[in-house]
Amino acid sequence: MNRLRSYVWMVCLLCISVLGGSCSREVVSTPDGGAEGIRVEAGSLRIVLSTPSPDAVVNPGSRADGETAAALHEVQEWTVKKLGVYIFMASTPSAGDANYRLVKKKEGITFGAAGTPGVSGTAMGNGEYSYTEMLEKYMISNYLKVLLVANEGTELGTADADGTSGTTLADFKKLVSGAVLGDSDSQSADKISGGAYTGESDLTDGAYTGLVMSGTAMKGSSEEINLASPASLELEATLTRIVARIDICLNKKGLTLKKAVLRTTARKAYIFPQTGTDAAEGLMLSHPLLPVSKYTEQLGDGKPGIAYQEPASDTEAEEVTRDRNTLKHVFYLYEQVNDNSSCAAVEVTYTLANADGVEQTGVLEIPFRETTTEGDYVNTTRNYLYTVELGDGSLDGEVNARLVVQDWEPNEIYEFLPKDGEEVTEPEP
Repeated sequence: MNRLRSYVWMVCLLCISVLGGSCSREVVSTPDGGAEGIRVEAGSLRIVLSTPSPDAVVNPGSRADGETAAALHEVQEWTVKKLGVYIFMASTPSAGDANYRLVKKKEGITFGAAGTPGVSGTAMGNGEYSYTEMLEKYMISNYLKVLLVANEGTELGTADADGTSGTTLADFKKLVSGAVLGDSDSQSADKISGGAYTGESDLTDGAYTGLVMSGTAMKGSSEEINLASPASLELEATLTRIVARIDICLNKKGLTLKKAVLRTTARKAYIFPQTGTDAAEGLMLSHPLLPVSKYTEQLGDGKPGIAYQEPASDTEAEEVTRDRNTLKHVFYLYEQVNDNSSCAAVEVTYTLANADGVEQTGVLEIPFRETTTEGDYVNTTRNYLYTVELGDGSLDGEVNARLVVQDWEPNEIYEFLPKDGEEVTEPEP
């Protein structure tokens, strides 16, 4: 009898133990909003990311009577069509990049409204997204860094959970984007801007892939995360475009832009910013780069060109006229160091009537330097907006140019660079 009681007590204790273990199992949400019904022992990592703001940026060349005009970001320039999340791990704090190894990655993450089938992240609107990745038990007591890459067309890095053979963080930061310019005389800037963009339907159904962006997820002000125990962590990240953008502003009555090409620009780009603004491998195009396809039907040999549009009325604000005459995102380009051995330059061909009303043709080259002859060179920097302004608003027959430089972020103007126009080929009087 006593033996039977002991057996019953053992069974009861075993059941209690099992039930107790079951109580520690909780239902957690998976990244796509479902429920898997089992506890992930190390917890989860929720990333809230912002893309370069779609809000207005101030155009420093458009001031009139204390007012400013706005150059708007367009939706294709901040949309994330797919995301890659890369988790690196080190065993000691403040380890160097060479000691952090890629232990887990998730690529091809897409976004939709919360609970939308077939997507794994949530688009919160206005360029903000969220995504949750499950942490792993082997990450506990270690240190993590989380890098993000948006809209990249190639797989990046090799992950290994043992933390010994995965791609190092140092090597990962040296990876080059898969969008590489060839060296031909008929190549468009579409190649590095995600492809031809024709409308917002391309963001969901079309072949447009989006601008490549990168960033590092942060917990507060730190990119290093100590997972001391199982936890649900929340990180924030801001993505930065790896390309710069060039707009062209027509600022002279009677001026028609006939052709525009970009010369001596970088073929490749690092996905993450480097010390300085070195172009990947220092390779430059020997052939000119054509504008994005939006402008190819108007600009080029034998094409009609784009004419200056006069104000709709005598009272039209100057910034309204300027905006109407600004050709947005004519080029995208990779960052590079510009110097006397190699310097990016925009070459434009235009027509303008002379004093007798006869249309003459001129050619103007605008290099990336403060003046066309003796000024300091200006490095091409990722996420910057460069506006080439043709003409100074006057009615005479001279066309000069200036280069306006600004960070591609709201209300942050960094430099204003006038151009001296000495290399202009002017119309004959």
